[in-house]
Amino acid sequence: SGGGGGFRCYTSGAPTASRTAVLVFHDVFGMDSGNHKMVCDALAAQHYVIMPDFYDGWSIEPFYNAGKAGDGKKELARFNWAWCSPRVEAVLQHLSEIGIEKTGSIGFCWGAWGVAKACQDRRIHAGVWAHPSCQVGKELYEGESEQELAASAGTPTLILSTPQEKPLYSNGELASIFAAQGVPFDGVHFRDQAHGFMTRAAGFLGKSWTESGGMADGAAAVGQQRAIQLALGWYAKHLYD
Repeated sequence: SGGGGGFRCYTSGAPTASRTAVLVFHDVFGMDSGNHKMVCDALAAQHYVIMPDFYDGWSIEPFYNAGKAGDGKKELARFNWAWCSPRVEAVLQHLSEIGIEKTGSIGFCWGAWGVAKACQDRRIHAGVWAHPSCQVGKELYEGESEQELAASAGTPTLILSTPQEKPLYSNGELASIFAAQGVPFDGVHFRDQAHGFMTRAAGFLGKSWTESGGMADGAAAVGQQRAIQLALGWYAKHLYD
């Protein structure tokens, strides 16, 4: 099982007077790729941050590089919720033991699906879906659509979308589902960024970030900082009441 034994985690910051934490779900390129750890460190300015390695070192990148994305998706299918949830449970137990009172979560691409699933647990108090790829729920895992994931999340959720994700993330469709549940929701659409921009390692369907239309310039850095600040603002709003 996913959580039977020990597993690696990247942690940043310390349990502070705020007694808040952020659980991070990496993207399909894995926790060691791109800017994952830099984003964790930025969030750690205000929270204790923990990013489990949900893949035990696996990454889809070699499959993309070899032009075998289909084979990569087949392997990705083994990291379902039955695999991931014991790790989430172990992290939440650890956070409880060290005195954390409120926990937020953020996930990138594939990781946004993980946040949606984890946010069904009332021990998580705010979720952020960054350039989400929640279609994996339907395509690879338990069969839930993006709409069904939104309807069952039950936790204040912020979606940070780009033009390369499905319109439902930014056109109000998911927003209305959260509203119907009485769940606080906000969405910010990054028109000048590309899927994967926060972690920089993930492009769109195996393309690099720049091949996907992302610009390796000041606008990219500004977009990443905007997203980090929006996530911190969402936690500031929902982890302290």
